[in-house]
Amino acid sequence: MMNYNYMERVSSEAGGPVDRKINRIYRSWEKFIKNFEIEPYVIRPLIANSWHRCLRMKVDSSHALCDLRLLSAQQIEKRIKRRKKLIDVAMPFMTHLYNFVKGSDTLVCLADDQGMILDILRDPVIHYRTKHICHQVGSDWSEAIAGTNSIGTALVEKKPVQITASEHYCKVLHELTGSGAPIFSPEREILGVLSIIGLCQNQHPHTLGMVVAAVEAIENQLISQKASYELLIAYNKISTAINTMSDGLIAIEANQQITQLNSVGAKILQVDRDECLGKYVTEVFGDKFPLMEVINTGREFTDKEFFVETPTGGTRFTSTAKPIKDEFDNITGLIAILREMDSVHKLVHKMVGAQASLSFDDIIGNDPQLHAVIKRARKVARSGSTVLLQGESGTGKEIFAQAIHNASGRRKGAFIVINCGAIPRELVESELFGYEDGAFTGARKGGRPGKFELASGGTVFLDEIGDMPLDIQASLLRVLQERQVTRIGGQKAIPINTRIIAATNKNLAEEVDKGNFRLDLYYRLNVITFHLPSLRERSKDIPYLAQYFVQKISPRLGQEPPTIAPEFYNCLAEYDWPGNVRELENVIEQALHMVESDILVSEHLPDRIYTPKQAEKKTPTNHDKLKSAEADVIKDTLESTNWNISRAAAVLGIGRNTLYRKIKQYDLAQENNHA
Repeated sequence: MMNYNYMERVSSEAGGPVDRKINRIYRSWEKFIKNFEIEPYVIRPLIANSWHRCLRMKVDSSHALCDLRLLSAQQIEKRIKRRKKLIDVAMPFMTHLYNFVKGSDTLVCLADDQGMILDILRDPVIHYRTKHICHQVGSDWSEAIAGTNSIGTALVEKKPVQITASEHYCKVLHELTGSGAPIFSPEREILGVLSIIGLCQNQHPHTLGMVVAAVEAIENQLISQKASYELLIAYNKISTAINTMSDGLIAIEANQQITQLNSVGAKILQVDRDECLGKYVTEVFGDKFPLMEVINTGREFTDKEFFVETPTGGTRFTSTAKPIKDEFDNITGLIAILREMDSVHKLVHKMVGAQASLSFDDIIGNDPQLHAVIKRARKVARSGSTVLLQGESGTGKEIFAQAIHNASGRRKGAFIVINCGAIPRELVESELFGYEDGAFTGARKGGRPGKFELASGGTVFLDEIGDMPLDIQASLLRVLQERQVTRIGGQKAIPINTRIIAATNKNLAEEVDKGNFRLDLYYRLNVITFHLPSLRERSKDIPYLAQYFVQKISPRLGQEPPTIAPEFYNCLAEYDWPGNVRELENVIEQALHMVESDILVSEHLPDRIYTPKQAEKKTPTNHDKLKSAEADVIKDTLESTNWNISRAAAVLGIGRNTLYRKIKQYDLAQENNHA
């Protein structure tokens, strides 16, 4: 500790204008410490604001600062690691600044954004003169700890500051002058403070300017590093994107040299990537490589289909290509994106929803006849055989078709539905087999693949096959026999790998007898046939399906699933259901729109299923049917939940006690477990 107070010496020896100014500031400081009064004609607003902050934070103005808060070694290491980039960038500028002021009893220090000193450079004299002040790595120089100072105040004010003598809030710092400037990141976030601290009598008016200049140099270096880093990242991203993108990419210079080709592009073009790079197009693909028309004509194209002869045969793909031009609009090359036809087809399927989402688990019912069909269909699904589904409208033919597709090895391929009775006669061939560019008036430029071509590797579901026109049946037969299609206006046959699932609500054998369906096509389709039972044929599933649809539809309507009254089941059981399961689902949805309480009753059903007169005609026989239907529903639900009472009660929409009572009433028991 020094033997005398610096300000007392200044007061006694004051003679020059600087000393007189320092003396006035000191007297104002004393007045503030004693009476909390600011002399605005002596104290700058920046200093006054800082003093008030220190007062509010209860900073001790007589604090010796020799025991200034020092962070633990672990905390220091963590803070230094956090600002390592700042330290690395700032250190050369700190060293240069220190060498410039070396010998003037000055230290240069770098602090982080919380005021902790990260690094410090100082000569022996200033080290000795300030040994009673904690100037070392890890010490906290925020305003809350050290009062007004060039580090803490610069952080608060977010601008360069110079704190001289008694402008410091703590008396022990009155013999010093500090010049500090905050360092901002390229995103304008404060990273820390650079400060020069020296003895008050050695202060120089340009010291703050030197600090500001050094900080600007540090910030510029940070910006430069960020730009370099971003360029490197951008380059790496582009390189990674090129080499990992699912599409092929090729870049060709105006002199026909291949400068970029990713692995996918090499696969599509059936060439070795490494052998192609640096070579000329004519060396690899000959004189007729179609992409060169972009360089020759300057015209770009989008999703244009090409067939290219390659050393190993030929390849079909689509491409989007654009010319690369310089500032004078001269063509310097081209970049083209290549897509395999299979990839294009998969993208089309995804966009138009040509995907199967249902499986055998989505087929609801406990009817033995239905289960027999499902069991056989699961087995057949694994083969590639053609399947014919016969059944009335609404029996779930498309659900079965999707389930067969998803249980097969083609599950990742497309599932394309063609309603043979809904496509206009004049468009059937173009829809099924596609067409080439200019095949007919109104044909889309570039042509268009047909449904069979798009479904290659997947499944085509020919719904309502019995309504297909006879002349188109001949073309379909040829596709099934030859497993290839030729587009309208095209000359080249395109091989396809497509499974056929056909469906009809007509008796095709009878249609053959009537002359409405080709016998040879019937034999081609009738490889494996399934008859899907109508709802009348599996009437015991009606209550079960009704409960299922109530649980499924209610949340969609924003309501809790209501309980189904017994008479509601009875009305459903007495109806013929010409529309089968589809009609039942629609009826349940209509009833849910009508319900105003938590119970579905007969009055909520459409008039064709229930009228008040029907209720008057009810007989004991109907009552017996009702009890039997309810017993079947409860038993089926218990078996489907493995006799889990809580789950079964939840599915049925009744309480556990009610379920126990019903089990007892209908004398129900779990098979092989009669506890």
